[in-house]
Amino acid sequence: MVSGAIREVVSEWAAARGLDAACAELANPAELAPQLASAVRGRVEPADLGDPWAHLHQAGFLRLMGVFDPAELDATPEAFFPIPSCPGTITGRAAMLAIIGLLELEAVSYGSENSGELFVNLVTLPGEGVFADKSRKSMHGHTDAVSFPVRGYRSASFPNIAPSPDAVCLAALRNPDGVPTIVMPVPALVAALTPDHVAELKTRQFSVRSQKTFITGTKRVLGEELVEVDVEVLLETGEGTWIRYSHSSVDTLGEDSEAAVEALNAACAGAATHVVLQPGDLLILSNRTALHGRAEVGGDPGGTSRWLMRGYGLKTQELTEAQRYAGSPHILYP
Repeated sequence: MVSGAIREVVSEWAAARGLDAACAELANPAELAPQLASAVRGRVEPADLGDPWAHLHQAGFLRLMGVFDPAELDATPEAFFPIPSCPGTITGRAAMLAIIGLLELEAVSYGSENSGELFVNLVTLPGEGVFADKSRKSMHGHTDAVSFPVRGYRSASFPNIAPSPDAVCLAALRNPDGVPTIVMPVPALVAALTPDHVAELKTRQFSVRSQKTFITGTKRVLGEELVEVDVEVLLETGEGTWIRYSHSSVDTLGEDSEAAVEALNAACAGAATHVVLQPGDLLILSNRTALHGRAEVGGDPGGTSRWLMRGYGLKTQELTEAQRYAGSPHILYP
């Protein structure tokens, strides 16, 4: 019922304006997301809508099927951005803003990643090198923007760094080979660990480096690569147990912490839920209560190859002015 309401609202919104006007409204998500969410709420009974944020927090992900029409697509891009302005990407981005609004989040990006673009393409990249290889390989369980603090915390080195996103939103445009997105909820991970391993992961003893798409940008903004020390992987918060982790970006400082991380990596397989997105589907991933990854993509870039769009959502009520870029409706520092 919610999926159908989002599809109706987004379709009507897109039909009432041309591509240029739609793109202009998409560039101001602080206004558009609440508008779309309000229209969706007007078509769904409160009992049917429930509490989307609580459900996302508990389950670790939300899948909404057929919420936009991936019509009249261009060829799959061969770069993270720009996103082509065609009907399918317009409705897909609007659908992401609608669910971000329903979650009562703000659509955000970071100036240090992909030039602050609000939405980016997740596609197979051409050529060779780190990013091209990464775009084809499977991805281990991780949280996005792992070197940034979780909401409610501050960076010890750079206090004006904004929190990492609360939610990662994926809109499927093409997925011809049925490549699954893999979700690993925190409760299932913790259940597979010993109490000693959990205690180690809750100890402030890990160092965290920026993930690849953030390294160049954080160096440019901060003047150095961001490395945070003495952080936890599992955090006890007022909203429950959260996780901050990336297989490739979290370093251990001793045998016990290394054993705990190895146990966490092993637990990912048993905790994994495989979600195969079809064109027109949305997948909202909790960046607090789940890890997420991806199976191997393979194949050639461009053409009709796999194409997802990604956006971020964050509760921003406690953000300071210094954690935003002046003049941007959505770009956060760094």
